[in-house]
Amino acid sequence: MAANRDEFLARRSEGPALWRTPGGVAVVAPRDARGGGTWLGINSRGLFAALTNVAGEEPDPERRSRGLLVLDALEAGSAKQAAALAQSAASGRYNPFNLFVADAREAWGVSCRGDARSLRLEPGAHVVGNAPLEAEPTPKVARLREQAERLVGAALPAALAELAALCRAHRDGDPFASACVHTERYGTRSSALLALADGEGESVFRFAEGAPCENEYEDFTPLLHQLSRGSRLGEGESVARELS
Repeated sequence: MAANRDEFLARRSEGPALWRTPGGVAVVAPRDARGGGTWLGINSRGLFAALTNVAGEEPDPERRSRGLLVLDALEAGSAKQAAALAQSAASGRYNPFNLFVADAREAWGVSCRGDARSLRLEPGAHVVGNAPLEAEPTPKVARLREQAERLVGAALPAALAELAALCRAHRDGDPFASACVHTERYGTRSSALLALADGEGESVFRFAEGAPCENEYEDFTPLLHQLSRGSRLGEGESVARELS
């Protein structure tokens, strides 16, 4: 998994940590300082969830923060269950979004722009942007998916390096056509790389605070090791990252 977070530069956030969802499930995730939720995270069951906004209408500030939906999803026992819960709970409560959830067995997408719809994703490369999942892919998403498809089956170190290169990439002209976005008030605020072991090898989590073209990915893998000890966290506590 590779993910760039594009957001207004003035919106504060906190880097990855081990903390609890409202339901008490230990997760590794960064945190949105305004809404209290997150845009991506993983729980101790190996369930991953990530969210993008869907562009279009002006957001309704009275609706629940979309980042809290990621925390709700991470309380599920599987990707299928997370998708079903999100679909049933989403309509009318959130501004438009795409939610991606995956575990070792399958991956699902939930898209909400009015009514919520879920889709089981086939094996292969997928790119989730800020258009509804069922919409025709934008040129940017189509290009990134074509590039990502070349990495399917690649060895882990090389795959992560190539995904990092995709996340850092720029295109001349429209800044929003680039994977790494730069404008005066809005742009790529952080970037994450995550690989989950399937029984062999070791999981990897790297995170760049700020645009990845200007900031190095740091190793947050120790937080994944701490997930198994997350049950000892008290409510409201978190464990900061420890570099090895």
